[in-house]
Amino acid sequence: MPRPFWIRACCREGAVPRPYGGRRPPPCFIIAEIGQNHQGDLEIAKKMIRLVKECGADCAKFQKSELEYKFNKKALERPYTSPHSWGKTYGEHKRHLEFSHDQYRELQKFANEIGIYFTASAMDEMAVDFLHELAVPFFKVGSGDTNNLPYIKKTAQKGRPMVISSGMQTMDTMRRVYEIAKPINPNFCFLQCTSAYPLIPEDVNLRVIQEFQSVFPDIPIGYSGHETGIAVTVAAVAMGAKVVERHVTLDKTWKGTDHQASLDLGELSELVKSIRIVEKAMGSPVKTTPAM
Repeated sequence: MPRPFWIRACCREGAVPRPYGGRRPPPCFIIAEIGQNHQGDLEIAKKMIRLVKECGADCAKFQKSELEYKFNKKALERPYTSPHSWGKTYGEHKRHLEFSHDQYRELQKFANEIGIYFTASAMDEMAVDFLHELAVPFFKVGSGDTNNLPYIKKTAQKGRPMVISSGMQTMDTMRRVYEIAKPINPNFCFLQCTSAYPLIPEDVNLRVIQEFQSVFPDIPIGYSGHETGIAVTVAAVAMGAKVVERHVTLDKTWKGTDHQASLDLGELSELVKSIRIVEKAMGSPVKTTPAM
């Protein structure tokens, strides 16, 4: 598969993805965040990869943790009585949802066979090492890890492109992340994100996209959304988002904390179509008269 636009744009030393002059800008890169909405079932995960590909997404993304490294014994053994729990303890719950290394290789092989990019959020530094071994096309840095500066440095040193979410972070923190990553690895983008599930429109703050574009003009800027519906994400693309990420689910009523803030497949398909229409409609800044 050809390299996605934002990776190509990042990898050109000193490249600035705006302005485009009279040329049509490259298409937005659309990430379908499966996360752990697969319910710990490998066949459901494969089905979701296939279906998001059919909806037109560019990438199927999961979440990878090395549980024994990320959590101590006490945390894994504590009782977990949430209605979303898959076990009596937090460890049992997390192990149910966590795919093994061999299962990740199987999912990656499946994604490659059907022609969709495959990656994951590395939820800890050991997961970064494993995903690097898998040769994923890019690392996703979740909002909760963005202010973990040693983690940012280690991930940047791997040399792979990075998609870095900004939920829960200040502009000062994002500047610091930029200052750490840029000299090591210029191949990254920032996503405007608000960490609420589901996210109400008043808390989205799409204008941060424009602020990021102003403060960080030499990297692509995108949007990661947890709102219901597709309108806000489409608006983000109209405002210049070059990468978008949305959670997806097969059933919003399933057990799990992310399903209600996810798009179903019909919504994902409509989102992709709407983004592609908006991209065509953006046209050129040159005022012209259509031929009659």
